Amino acid sequence: MAATKIATIGLMGVLAAGGRSAEIPESADCYGWLTGSWRLDVRNYWGDVRALGLKAEAHFAWVLEGRAVQDVWIAPIRANRRASDSRSTNRYGTSVRTFDPNTRTWQVTWFNPVTGAFNVLHTRMDGERIVQEGTQGNGRRIRWIFDEITDQTFHWTGEQQLPDGSWRLEAEFFGRRR
Repeated sequence: MAATKIATIGLMGVLAAGGRSAEIPESADCYGWLTGSWRLDVRNYWGDVRALGLKAEAHFAWVLEGRAVQDVWIAPIRANRRASDSRSTNRYGTSVRTFDPNTRTWQVTWFNPVTGAFNVLHTRMDGERIVQEGTQGNGRRIRWIFDEITDQTFHWTGEQQLPDGSWRLEAEFFGRRR
């Protein structure tokens, strides 16, 4: 077995966790429901792309001894990815959602090496919605929201705050569990 493959297997073995850490109370677990794989329909992505029929995928798992939930968001789906894909509609990045036991809050860090995106957000619950607010690497305010959550589906929106204080929808995904 090549050294790279052994290193990858070793990393996955120490990164992955079997579930939520006992340090995270069930009442504070706002991301565990996401674990697994999802098919995503993209309805809006930095402009209307409905005519493209763009599909995406996302995969979530507990990591770091169950103290974090990590994901990988991929658009377009792996089977449809091409080297010539536009960077504006190309996503192959990861979020790490870590729980802070002192503040009992979640912090989200997203990075997409395809576009150079790097975002940091903090989570709050708003009724049944999971609201994540923070900044992009360029300092612009952003807001990501999970809503319409069921065991099998979710709706996710990504917005950016404009200079006048209003919010502009940049990305919208409808997830269905695989």
